[in-house]
Amino acid sequence: AQAPTSQKKEVGKEGKVNINTATVEELKTLKGIGEKKAEAIIEYRKQNGSFKNKEELMKVRGIGKKLYESFQERVIVQ
Repeated sequence: AQAPTSQKKEVGKEGKVNINTATVEELKTLKGIGEKKAEAIIEYRKQNGSFKNKEELMKVRGIGKKLYESFQERVIVQ
């Protein structure tokens, strides 16, 4: 297993975070997303299945339009 720091660099280098497969560590590389919001995203995914589109992130507790807009360029859905 890789150390979280090298994992962070990889995500940063690639630039895009797939919200359907991202770990808490990967989600935390997004602007404004900390431990709690990352966990909320994963919890939402567990309960509702895969995200159909990026905008669906705004349904996650704690993620509003402003926050979503600050990192939407870095998020992908696959």
